[in-house]
Amino acid sequence: MADIAVEQFLGESFPRSEAKLKVLWRPREGRDVQRVQYADDAVSLGWHKDDDHPEPGETHYQLESDDGVRHEPANIEAEAPLSVLEICLDRLRKRLPDGVND
Repeated sequence: MADIAVEQFLGESFPRSEAKLKVLWRPREGRDVQRVQYADDAVSLGWHKDDDHPEPGETHYQLESDDGVRHEPANIEAEAPLSVLEICLDRLRKRLPDGVND
């Protein structure tokens, strides 16, 4: 888990200045468990490769806010942990300013 300066990470202004980023990679037989989860005072969101939520599929996007928890199917085109992290961080930079910043 790491503390992040949100505006520095995004390269633009944002209503909240501090957040946490949790990265998990758990090797296992078959498919590894991988998660990249961002959390600040108002929202928690991330991309998960696990079997915790069968409805949206093994790879999914998860958003937790005052409105509840939402899961959406997602596709991450990589298996290598650093590649998954890079893809998720890129998506996070796009997703945060675009509607998750209230």
